[in-house]
Amino acid sequence: MTNRYIYVPDLIADMAECDVNYIRLCRLFPDMDVEDELRFGVKTENQDSASVTIRVRERCRFTTMLTIDVDSANDRPFIKWPSLEIRMYHDVKSAEVIRFERHRNFRFRYPTPNANMFQPDEKSQINRFLGELLTHCIENGHSLRPLAFT
Repeated sequence: MTNRYIYVPDLIADMAECDVNYIRLCRLFPDMDVEDELRFGVKTENQDSASVTIRVRERCRFTTMLTIDVDSANDRPFIKWPSLEIRMYHDVKSAEVIRFERHRNFRFRYPTPNANMFQPDEKSQINRFLGELLTHCIENGHSLRPLAFT
């Protein structure tokens, strides 16, 4: 069985999502050029707390490689937060997911059906997921340490 529908990527929307993800990451982690790690808490929908860790893996002149891991005290064996690796392009101010769990090198379009059962727009969906995660962190993030007032 073959599918006659051919997915056509919306490159303008995809690049816009990557550009906004760059801005979101800079807003969440403004000191990434000097700090190696950022940890903070975030509330989930059922009011559980999860901790988010953003780590700088590599710094180059025009790019920074980050990993984002989310850990929840209430992780269940069948529900797990994904691990993401992001490449930030500072010269064009854009950020894209280059690894989602153990999958990397995503194509802009996949044929359907395919052996790995990827959606035709897998790369777009993963970058949108990053945007939703970063937006949730910006709106619901909190410090893991108590603040000291003097």
